[in-house]
Amino acid sequence: MANALAHHAVPKGTNGRGAAFYIVPSISFRANEMGPLNADGSIVNKITETAEGSARARPEPYPDPVSAPPPAPMNLMSSIDTKETAAAALDGDQLWYKDAIIYQLHVKAFADSNNDGIGDFAGLTEKLDYLQELGVTTLWLLPFYPSPGRDDGYDIADYGSINPDFGNMKDFRRFIVEAKRRGLRVIIELVVNHTSDQHHWFKRAKRSDPKSGARNWYVWSDTDQKYQGTRIIFTDTEKSNWTWDPEAGQFYWHRFFSHQPDLNFDNPRVVNAIVQVMKRWLDTGVDGFRLDAIPYLCERDGTNNENLPETHEVVRRLRAELDKYAKGKVLLAEANQWPEDVQYYFGNSDECHMAYHFPLMPRIYMAIAQEDRFPITDIMRQTPDIPGDCQWALFLRNHDELTLEMVTDVERDYLWSTYANDPRARINVGIRRRLAPLMDNDRRKIELMNSLLLSFPGTPIIYYGDEIGMGDNIYLGDRNGVRTPMQWTPDRNGGFSRADPARLYAPIIMDSVYGYEAVNVEAQSRSLSSLLSAMKKLIAVRKSTLAFGRGSISFIRPANRSVLAYVRQLGDEVILCVANLSRSAQATELDLSAFRDRVPLEMLGRTHFPAIGELPYMITLAPYGFYWFQLQERDKSEPAAPSIVPEFETLVVPVGATWVSLARTRSVFECDVLPGHLARSRWFPVHTASAIHPTLTSAIPFCDIGDNRPWLAFFQTAEDESKSRYVMPMLIEWVRFDRERYNPNALAAVRQGAREGTLLDVAASPIFIGLLLRNLSHRITIEENGLKLEFKPTSQFVNKQIRLPERVAPLDGALFSSLLQVDSDYTVKLFRKLESGLNPEIEIGRFLTDVAGFANAPAMLGSAELIGGDQRSAIAIVHVQVGNQGDAWTVTAAYLDRLLETQRLLAGDSHARQSEEQTAYLRNLSQIGRRTAELHLALATASGSPDLTPEAINAHDVARWTAAVVQGAERACQSLKQRRYSFNEADRALVDELLAQQDRLRDRLNGLMPSRTAGLNLRLHGDFHLGRVLIVKDDVFLTGFEGDVRQPIEERRRKAPAARDVASLIWSIEAASQAARERALHLAPDEYGRLGSALTNWVDRATAAFVGAYRELTDASSLWPTDAGTAQRMLDFFLLEKAFDVLETDLVQRAEAAPATIARILRILSQPAREAA
Repeated sequence: MANALAHHAVPKGTNGRGAAFYIVPSISFRANEMGPLNADGSIVNKITETAEGSARARPEPYPDPVSAPPPAPMNLMSSIDTKETAAAALDGDQLWYKDAIIYQLHVKAFADSNNDGIGDFAGLTEKLDYLQELGVTTLWLLPFYPSPGRDDGYDIADYGSINPDFGNMKDFRRFIVEAKRRGLRVIIELVVNHTSDQHHWFKRAKRSDPKSGARNWYVWSDTDQKYQGTRIIFTDTEKSNWTWDPEAGQFYWHRFFSHQPDLNFDNPRVVNAIVQVMKRWLDTGVDGFRLDAIPYLCERDGTNNENLPETHEVVRRLRAELDKYAKGKVLLAEANQWPEDVQYYFGNSDECHMAYHFPLMPRIYMAIAQEDRFPITDIMRQTPDIPGDCQWALFLRNHDELTLEMVTDVERDYLWSTYANDPRARINVGIRRRLAPLMDNDRRKIELMNSLLLSFPGTPIIYYGDEIGMGDNIYLGDRNGVRTPMQWTPDRNGGFSRADPARLYAPIIMDSVYGYEAVNVEAQSRSLSSLLSAMKKLIAVRKSTLAFGRGSISFIRPANRSVLAYVRQLGDEVILCVANLSRSAQATELDLSAFRDRVPLEMLGRTHFPAIGELPYMITLAPYGFYWFQLQERDKSEPAAPSIVPEFETLVVPVGATWVSLARTRSVFECDVLPGHLARSRWFPVHTASAIHPTLTSAIPFCDIGDNRPWLAFFQTAEDESKSRYVMPMLIEWVRFDRERYNPNALAAVRQGAREGTLLDVAASPIFIGLLLRNLSHRITIEENGLKLEFKPTSQFVNKQIRLPERVAPLDGALFSSLLQVDSDYTVKLFRKLESGLNPEIEIGRFLTDVAGFANAPAMLGSAELIGGDQRSAIAIVHVQVGNQGDAWTVTAAYLDRLLETQRLLAGDSHARQSEEQTAYLRNLSQIGRRTAELHLALATASGSPDLTPEAINAHDVARWTAAVVQGAERACQSLKQRRYSFNEADRALVDELLAQQDRLRDRLNGLMPSRTAGLNLRLHGDFHLGRVLIVKDDVFLTGFEGDVRQPIEERRRKAPAARDVASLIWSIEAASQAARERALHLAPDEYGRLGSALTNWVDRATAAFVGAYRELTDASSLWPTDAGTAQRMLDFFLLEKAFDVLETDLVQRAEAAPATIARILRILSQPAREAA
């Protein structure tokens, strides 16, 4: 690249000593001069800016660099208080670098805004949205200082300015502000080891007297034989670390190229000068510095001049100055050394915060090539511990060659032959290729490599373009082949620049595989299956947990060496990572005994895998496949199988007697058997055996024939003030009790003389369910002990031929009930808790099946009820099994996850907001609306039974509903007052806003429902939400007519307007949206605004689809008010009724959900009240 100074700067005259002044856009600096020094040796910056942003030179006599009195230092960015700006834009976590995801880029290669063929800060600023959407959190900028460009900017000509090719200080200032506004931190290069030979420090030094202070800024010698034990780094271009300067008459020292003389850090003024440079860039808002080549800062005879104690003293001085000047900033050490040498650059947390783990990177490539985990586990085993507030920096590729310095000669030859068979791909002791070409453009391998990068202990660094699989050009000189322009679009120059292609700083990749027409951001932003989308997902998952950045690592060593498995752990959070390094599918067993009973959640797809048990965990992986599993504790609401098989009691039952009638046996059953079994049962509300005190009250046989019949045992407990009654079907199976093998249905061992058996809970037994179906079909009634068990079929099940079920599978039942699927024919619900009264599910089910003929609810086949005196309690209900694609809540959750992933990954594509899938899903909501209307119309025609016949709404009804809602709101507000300080500051503001509106809320509730409201009270679903709707092909079925089981049966059977069911379903739609938002923000917490907007749009459309379809069928009926204002007021009333009911439940069971509920209440209240006609 052309000399940046000559390319853009124009000489404007000379001073008295003949030194030229240059003017560049926005910046002025005096070329070829060192600049005046403070008394301590620090540099006084001479940059000035006019009010318009253009530069103004200040010609003045050049002072003596040692004795001149220093003018006051000038701030490069006087208009910005960087420390305050950063604090306002980003959180104050001092260890932010541990969780960072760093994106490395070269300003010149990213985006060209002025079409001169060179990227610039203005172009980079325009692309910040892309970087934010990618998910990275920190930008590492390669050098952007004025430079001759002989080492791509690492040959710095002025530490205090911007290379005019890249813009000016105003552009840089805007870039920093916009980056911080997006939550992006910025790390820049501080190349401390050397400068360019065009730097004004060096030019002044070589012209000065050999004994002067100015000459002492660099390392000089009269001979090139000094420091003979020092290796040459660039062996293919340099023959010595000394170069003769004829003007100085001495050799100068350089560890890198001969045009990059090394600074003399034995000179305190050099150290002070670098400190001043560091402070000035901190004033601009940067968050840290990459210290380039720091192992080589100091030199001593008789050493290899690497990692010297004096070098560490310099680094400690820089760290101390950094910490004193600006908190929360970082130093990143570039030390291409073995881990045991690099660890000293962390010091005792008093040197660098971060350092690269150079030896790990080539061994990842070696492990992939050899399909063996050993290279990785071996180097990780050799990696020493580092201070807790320090961090390794990890990378797969960067702007340099893939360095092979930290491998053995044999390993280097292997890697060269594998990844750089073409000699032109080799440079120095490395490989100048990008990640995708190194992986043969194998998408599976690329994703696997990135999964390792993002899950190993350390902070990952992604090189620009690798997220889309950019290629390289090994025919360009030096390492420029991996520094080509970013490929944004398939347009000319890949969208990087509108300049003539010949003017580009480097040719863009144009081959058929990696060329910009095939590989670009625009194309990949439109595809969920693109590498870019996969990278966004990986990054989002990485950001969702602190365990990757801060957790420990321990390796699991399965017998299959092609499988790499390791555990990342931080506190109670455990993440299992498993990777297949092989080109073929692999299976292995993992010893996960330390995590027994945990449930693996695959983090990318949020899919649960089988729980970890006692045996080794079997896992299979696709070629180059990988998993990230979050090992979750078993749901506390679900009792786990005991880690030790319980010590089951033995019940003695003499011949001719039943165990129920024996006092001692009964006492053992109540005290020692039943509490443990109930505590392990999902349907029972208490899961601590010592807190359960059951009393057996009665029993009745479940069939009318046979000697060894199942019995229904009834017992009551006293967990609450009102004694609850429960039922359990039991049977003695005369098979010897197996104490070694845990059976969750076993209650106790039984002995009758020498005969041994097992007492079982047979709720899910094919024998018990077969008897239930037989009894229903034949309308059996069993009477014993003053109790009557009545089996009553519907018209569809009378005298039906019954066969013994082959399979009875428990489903996810609700509290107090067990739900069972019988073969593929029936669904059986067993009511475990007895409630007096006619169960609404039985009552409405019979009406819909036998009377209304409602086709879109599973046909009820019959029920079993217990009758004692004048009390009736439901025991079981049987429905036809309806084949379905899942309930609407599950389908909606999956759909919303896809919608939000599309929004997040395809943010720039307008089609993401109006997808065909959304249109198809809204048809489901419309169908739910139609079927709900048909249900209500059917219930509105009920007659013949006072309990079902609709009634006109009267003033008493309105007063009762209003009083109940007002009381519920007051209870919720009182609870909020008591819990106010348990909320965080943001949530507390919501609480305060609601509490401040209590009087207005009361008035609003009292006025929403006019006392003379037209319409009907009818029997409703009563607990209507998306989980009660089954998706069946292109239709929906409505289920679960039991009502809200928290309410007594009398309340559940009350009549109400149809608007209550409608409001309940609308609330469920919003609840699904909120749940989806929480899941998405768990992965992408910084995308609240955009995802929230997408969900708000979806809720509006979904609600409109549901209500619109409902009203199409009900507008001509008495179910829905004809006046829009009245309809909206009624809907708002029942939405608020639902909201305060949910809020009360939230505050008791799940306080963290309360703020979202409060926000929804406030949203309803913020809407203007609509007047009724």
